[in-house]
Amino acid sequence: MHSRSSVRDRVAPVATGVLLATAACVFAWRGEADIVGDHDLRGVQTVRIDLPSTPMAIETCEPSAPGACPESLRYAGRVLATGGSAADARRHARTPALVFERRGTLARLGVDIPLSIRGLVDLELGALALPADRDLDVHTDLGDVEVYGSRGAVMIAVGRGDVLVEGGDGGVAVDVDVGDIEVHGGGDVDLATSTGKVDVLQSTAGRHVFIDADGDVTVELAASTDLDLDVAAGGPISVRTSTVVALADGRLKRRTGSGSAQIVIRCGGALTITERAGQ
Repeated sequence: MHSRSSVRDRVAPVATGVLLATAACVFAWRGEADIVGDHDLRGVQTVRIDLPSTPMAIETCEPSAPGACPESLRYAGRVLATGGSAADARRHARTPALVFERRGTLARLGVDIPLSIRGLVDLELGALALPADRDLDVHTDLGDVEVYGSRGAVMIAVGRGDVLVEGGDGGVAVDVDVGDIEVHGGGDVDLATSTGKVDVLQSTAGRHVFIDADGDVTVELAASTDLDLDVAAGGPISVRTSTVVALADGRLKRRTGSGSAQIVIRCGGALTITERAGQ
């Protein structure tokens, strides 16, 4: 896998308890607490979001629109918890706290969950919102991650879950253990999934593409006039662009123009490379 770029360098609770009973008279109680946040991002360039087993949708706003895009990280959601009694469940739900820290141009959103209740609580977040010009560094063990509209650099690490990035003009680096990756954007990409497929749709020509995937890979290039193509696949390779048309098995290397854009792909399944119509 090729090394990533500088993408790397970046609650008022209300609770209720619900009694659930089974036919065997075994009781489990659930508690719930709201979480909300609005954290100042003035002077912050990179936002790291580090939450365990939490699906996330991150939406950005355009900072050039005064009044419509506050310089802050905003979110709302809830903590779901279980316990041996209604009181225990309510207490467990109220205990975790999202923690926002900042150091210079770097900010981090994490969660403080005492060891005694780990495994008894889950986080559910609605969309997280922040300005589009910030860099993002997102980590979670379990859960799908979606990022929309970012103009900065985006780095995502997920244990199990699918990743979708629309944007990431500053570059996108994604590392997934189990899950699919889909990227639509104008930056360089460096994508890896141990078990899953990858789809890339370029919006800007001349960008580097590095992919290491267990499954199928599909890439639609914005242009193909200056490529340094080095690809290998466990399945068939199909390249159909204005400058390269080829079918191969195993490995294919081609160079067009100055070769300024590296396309380096290793996948276990089929590989398809095309070029956007009209280019």
